[in-house]
Amino acid sequence: MEEKKYKVGQIVWADLTTNQAGTLKEFYKAVLGWQEYPVAMKDEDGGYDDYAMLMDDQSPAGGICNSRGQNANLPATWIPYIYVEDVEGSLAKSLDLGGKLIHESKKKDGTYNYVIVQDPAGAVFGFGKMQ
Repeated sequence: MEEKKYKVGQIVWADLTTNQAGTLKEFYKAVLGWQEYPVAMKDEDGGYDDYAMLMDDQSPAGGICNSRGQNANLPATWIPYIYVEDVEGSLAKSLDLGGKLIHESKKKDGTYNYVIVQDPAGAVFGFGKMQ
């Protein structure tokens, strides 16, 4: 039996989406000592890099992403991602309780990779079944 990497409800990642990704990756490198790992992206205007940021031991710290492509409509804030077993069920419950769907990412089979929602108070977070 395969051991799960994450526990339900655990914050597993955070992304900052901004129109200043290049500048801010340098800011976080200087302030927190993070290292950058460029992640090649494409949109209708061509190719660009987003950045996975790593700590000195190469463990993940978070992502700094450009406000373009699939991230074009995301707010410029750190968005935490939380592990759930059932993305569709958690999304339905969120919407039933007054949440709002902000962004979705689906697999080729039409099921969700992850979603970003806004809670009834306006806070934004993501959840999915990250591996």
